[in-house]
Amino acid sequence: MAKLTYKTGEHSWLQQGIMVGGDGLVFLIFALLGRSSHGLVGEHPLLAAVRVAFPFFLSWLLVAPWIGVFRQHPPSRMIRLTLLAWLIALPVGLGLRWFQLGRPSPFSFALVTFLTVAILLVIWRGGYSWWMTRRTG
Repeated sequence: MAKLTYKTGEHSWLQQGIMVGGDGLVFLIFALLGRSSHGLVGEHPLLAAVRVAFPFFLSWLLVAPWIGVFRQHPPSRMIRLTLLAWLIALPVGLGLRWFQLGRPSPFSFALVTFLTVAILLVIWRGGYSWWMTRRTG
C-alpha cells in the first residue's frame, strides 16, 4: 500500500477561487438556516441572507488569509487553521454586524453563529482539503 504524501504550498488561482466561493456559500447557508429557523419573512430570502452573512464573510476574508487557510494543507491541519481563523474572525464579524445594525448582538447569537459556521467550515474545508490530498497524492 502506497503512502500518501502531501506537499504544503500555494493553491492555484482557480483553487483559491473555489475556496473563497465555497466559503461564501458556507456563510450564505448559515444565514439561510438562521432565517428559516426563526421563521423570518417579509424580505426576499436570498437578499436577507446576504445582508446577514456579509459582515461575517467580510471578517473571514480579512482574517483567514493571514492564518494561511488559502494554502494547501493536510486535512487535519486545515481544520485546525480554519477553526483558529474563525475564532479570530468571529469577533470582527460581530463588530461589523454591530456597526451594520446599530446595536450589539446577544451572546446566544454569537455562540450559535460560532458553532454553526465552525461546523460548516470544517465540513467544507476539511472535505476540500481531503479531496485535494487524494487528487495530488
